[in-house]
Amino acid sequence: MTWIVWLIISVTLMVFEMIIQSFFFFFCFSIGSTFAALISYFNISDLIEFTVFAVTSIVSIYFIRPVLKKILCKSKMINSNVDALIGEDAMVLERVTPLKSGFVKVLGEVWRAKSNIEVEVGERVRIEGVSGTTLIVKKCVTN
Repeated sequence: MTWIVWLIISVTLMVFEMIIQSFFFFFCFSIGSTFAALISYFNISDLIEFTVFAVTSIVSIYFIRPVLKKILCKSKMINSNVDALIGEDAMVLERVTPLKSGFVKVLGEVWRAKSNIEVEVGERVRIEGVSGTTLIVKKCVTN
């Protein structure tokens, strides 16, 4: 094949990638086509062109595709509902002890809370977790 045909194939595959969004599958074949076009430009045999296309595409699929997916397709996990409270600071409204739950106010809402240490009314706590409808809290460290 001529080098221009390989470039047309490469561009076509790149357009497919953009339209279909196959997580870089067609992109890997586009890379193979580009390298085959480079080999074809120097008038090397068709067998070597196809071999370069196949090897480069396979190597791209197994090595480049996972890296690109990891870099560009990062989806940050966003906590929702009650899990969104984890890491927030709260104000103790009713004393919390290891033996007795109390109440805290966080983001304008009052929640039942428990802690493995005693926390007095008015102290600030940080929400460490959620157990059912009860928040697990610990004292905030003040500097």
